[in-house]
Amino acid sequence: MENFNERFRQVIFFILIAALSFLIFWQIKSTVPGILAAITLYVLNRKFLFKLYFQKKWNRTVIVLLLLFIDSIALLIPIALATVFILPKLSYLSNNANELYAGLKEIIDKISTRFGIELLSKDNLSNLPGIVSSVLPNFLGTAASGLTNLGVFYFILYYMLQYAEKMESVISKYIPLKNKNISLIASETKDIVTSYAIGIPILAVAQGICATIGYWIFGVENPIFWGFITALCSVIPFVGSALIWVPLVAYLYATNDAHNALFLAIYSVVVVLNVDNLLRIVLLKAFADIHPLITLFGVIIGLPLFGFLGLIFGPLLVSYLLLLMRIYVNEFADTETVS
Repeated sequence: MENFNERFRQVIFFILIAALSFLIFWQIKSTVPGILAAITLYVLNRKFLFKLYFQKKWNRTVIVLLLLFIDSIALLIPIALATVFILPKLSYLSNNANELYAGLKEIIDKISTRFGIELLSKDNLSNLPGIVSSVLPNFLGTAASGLTNLGVFYFILYYMLQYAEKMESVISKYIPLKNKNISLIASETKDIVTSYAIGIPILAVAQGICATIGYWIFGVENPIFWGFITALCSVIPFVGSALIWVPLVAYLYATNDAHNALFLAIYSVVVVLNVDNLLRIVLLKAFADIHPLITLFGVIIGLPLFGFLGLIFGPLLVSYLLLLMRIYVNEFADTETVS
């Protein structure tokens, strides 16, 4: 009877902890991308932090501020590019949805006439201005939310770096796993985070640069803007950069520029896609051998949860799920073997 009462108390206490945790999470769910970004940068900075602190004997606060400064430079580059290239376009398109509709309808009509297919029905075309007007402001709202998450990111990352040893000690103490499985979590987390946080941006930059060169050579207007958009889309598995260069090829063909359309298509298939394939083999597999299906399902899951940051954190969630399943099997398989 005493064992039953003890178990009952444990269950009630666990339910109370879970309920409070859910309540807190629900209230701060909008800041989850900032929290995840802080965790990611902590994993990337941890090695340098400990090396400078324990081996070089630098002042802890100086190290933390230096790492935050370096991280800021790395993060501000894409944010600045997005501000310069994307936000003005989104604002313009949001205020001129009818012009966008007319231009897009003309292009679609030309493509449909040339190939003899109906790309969009009349009903879909008539609804296009409303769709554009309703969707584009959401992107602007996402940018505002990103500024909030940026503040959360800096605040959390500062304290994680400042009290790294104490934080890791507390986490290890409360993780109910064997030491070897805790080490496995730490090791694979480092590999996964490094693979996505470093490998994917390098892939995006390489494809963006190659695409920009191709757009400039073959007469695409605003090649730098479209190259930047191509870099962003390149992180989407399987389709990636083709989301941009395929419509641009179709646009060139529809505007009676068949030669440039053909050469741009060949260039994109031979150069842009192969740059992705080559670097993906060299970089991603150097950090962690991640299956493409993990990336695909991760993006599908991550985008609704975290917005644009879901392109990185979605695959991380799937990878963590598979890792925890492996640890669960190891933990209880070992227990059953011992008993």
